[in-house]
Amino acid sequence: MIERHYKTREVAELLGVHPETIRRAAQRGELESVRIGLDRIYAESAVQKFLAANVDPAVAALNGRRQTRASSNGREAR
Repeated sequence: MIERHYKTREVAELLGVHPETIRRAAQRGELESVRIGLDRIYAESAVQKFLAANVDPAVAALNGRRQTRASSNGREAR
């Protein structure tokens, strides 16, 4: 089966971060990628592995419960 691959911009959009964050993670070896010309591509399995290695323990403890912005920064919602 052929695995889905993403460009830097696509991974950044999926994760809600700036594309430069993805590029730096790839340069540090934290996110496996392949260079094709000037572009860098990321296999879906590499993105999943990166996410698993970078899960915030506080978020993982929520087990799928969504946090509001007010509750995530310690203020009460009004």
